[in-house]
Amino acid sequence: MFYQKELRWAEEAEALKPELHHEPISPVAVVEAEEDPAAWQGWKVRRVAAPEEVFGRELPRSWEYTFDFGRYCVGFPVFHFEFSGLFDAPFRLEVKLAEVPCELGRDFTTYRGDLGRGWLQETLVVEDAAPAAIRLPRRYAFRYLKLKVVVNSTYKVVLRSVQCDTVSAADWSRVLPLGEAYDQLDRSIRRIGLTTLAACMQECFEDGPKRDRRLWLGDLRLQALANYHSFRNFSLVKRCLLMFAASANEEGEIPGCVYPGSPRPLAGNYTFDYSILFGDILLDYVNASGDEAGGRELFPVARRQSEMALREVENDCFHYRGGYWLFVDWQEKLDRECAGHGIVLYSLMRTLALARRLGLESEVADYPDRIERMRRAGYAKWFDRARGCFTSGADRQISWASQIWAAFAEMLPEAEMQELLRRLPAEKEAVPPGGPFLYNQMVLVQERYGLHQEAHALTRAFWGRMVELGADTFWEVFDPADPMRSPYGDPIINSYCHAWSTPVFSFR
Repeated sequence: MFYQKELRWAEEAEALKPELHHEPISPVAVVEAEEDPAAWQGWKVRRVAAPEEVFGRELPRSWEYTFDFGRYCVGFPVFHFEFSGLFDAPFRLEVKLAEVPCELGRDFTTYRGDLGRGWLQETLVVEDAAPAAIRLPRRYAFRYLKLKVVVNSTYKVVLRSVQCDTVSAADWSRVLPLGEAYDQLDRSIRRIGLTTLAACMQECFEDGPKRDRRLWLGDLRLQALANYHSFRNFSLVKRCLLMFAASANEEGEIPGCVYPGSPRPLAGNYTFDYSILFGDILLDYVNASGDEAGGRELFPVARRQSEMALREVENDCFHYRGGYWLFVDWQEKLDRECAGHGIVLYSLMRTLALARRLGLESEVADYPDRIERMRRAGYAKWFDRARGCFTSGADRQISWASQIWAAFAEMLPEAEMQELLRRLPAEKEAVPPGGPFLYNQMVLVQERYGLHQEAHALTRAFWGRMVELGADTFWEVFDPADPMRSPYGDPIINSYCHAWSTPVFSFR
């Protein structure tokens, strides 16, 4: 093993496993899903009854009810029944759960996406003896829950109640209230953003509580930043950092995601731009928590990721040769080379800043020179003086991603970069973000350059649109011009509560 500490780090991570907060939630309405061309994604729900009109009454042999919980729930559904008469055949209950109306309305047998259908939330419960309560053993993430019985036997059934035992590592008592300067839209964005973050705070920071239910490093970077200004759960961030360190391969390379496990977490997809920013996340953690000892313990991991990033640098420029996943954004037509250069450069800058913060600068003594050389080389290769922006690829593509990561890497003087970032949203030729992940990077870099009003305005425009469309939590994929957009071939497999969609703009 490269570090000789992986098992110890796994044990430390296991010791930091949080105790989850439980809260029982009951439905607020009985609804039906119906198609509506005017609704977002073509579906809406219509209220048909109050839950009290269903509970406590004898049900027919065949019945179907959909319960709206009025809010997003992550936890374990529990159903209380009362049976009378001879229990002469098993009780068969079909259960379907959905985050959004489109998912609720769709027949799951029509799914033809690229990801496993197992992520679609449905189950069949068969009881051989009359149960007083049925608690689903698997954790689900949903707002809508449909129960269906087809041709029950002759015994009588009464549904007494439906609840969800919700779970989260987030402590809402630690969240400070907003000041009076913020309007209703700001408050809604913040509330929905924190609901999204809390739903993803489980035994680790999950990317989505419906899908993929695992820890991704790029998502953690955004989640941790939002957490520092809200729930302030520093131990959960440290647990996640230790999980990544514990899952490194023989070369010391950490994966893009990990599956929680014992004795060691299991490594998932290697994602170049996620992994090399480990030092960035560690620096933010040390600055927010003050845990310098933890920072020193994990500093070799951060330094190793930056060293491995430099293997892709030739003549002081990043070259994307393929053979690994360089994500950057869910934008299919994006040329990633200039952005990749900026990410490598920023990784070095942040690892250097971490070393200085911890008194370990001698261990990265060559970084200042490397950083300056890469800045000059990146500017010379990708900056187009006539167009006043950074380009990428043989076609000299202009994109938000290139400008954002050039800005993070400080490849222009501050005043020039401020001016470039101000006019970027109006640049019609620029390839825009493919979803909330890159919009969050834009907000972060705007704040970095003091463009707080612009960051606030972008947050209101992008996330505020999801609020207007009825979002309970913020979605993994959101293109206002394409409601059915999905990187996976079918929008019902999209995650509608997703870590990287939590707005990082802090309404303080």
